[in-house]
Amino acid sequence: MAQNGGGKGWKTDPKSGEKAMPDRWATFLDWLLLGLDRSPATQKEWAAENDVHEDSLRRWKRDARFVREWDRRAAELNVHPERTQRVIDSLFAQASQGDVKAASLYLQYVEKFTPKRRLVVDDERDALGLSDAELADELEALVAEFRPKEVFGGVAEGDGEGDVGSVV
Repeated sequence: MAQNGGGKGWKTDPKSGEKAMPDRWATFLDWLLLGLDRSPATQKEWAAENDVHEDSLRRWKRDARFVREWDRRAAELNVHPERTQRVIDSLFAQASQGDVKAASLYLQYVEKFTPKRRLVVDDERDALGLSDAELADELEALVAEFRPKEVFGGVAEGDGEGDVGSVV
């Protein structure tokens, strides 16, 4: 006959000084955390198999101490890297088959690991204070740095290190 689990049985752990849940509650919590791998598959079947009334299971799940432990353990389980990787692999597979939503979610995830580049321009010149003619002169000076230098005879100078000049 199924028994009412009640809230009795919580004992103080001598090592930590905290209350420890009863073994039957802990077994139920372990079963809850199995997710899709649960056997038996339903809470009703678990209750029958473990000789606990279904109402007791519902009460356990409302107990603040049980809920706290359930939340703590579920959080540990859900952030496990292996579990996260399976989800990412599944997203990638769906995205590769043309699922636009999966592709968007996958790219959002990957973006977190992409290094961000920041361009810093350190220019002491104040372009706002220059006239159009001064700006044109500045631009011409910058462009001139990239043009080959003309010399007598139409050949650009080398750097004296045996460069072969180019014809201008």
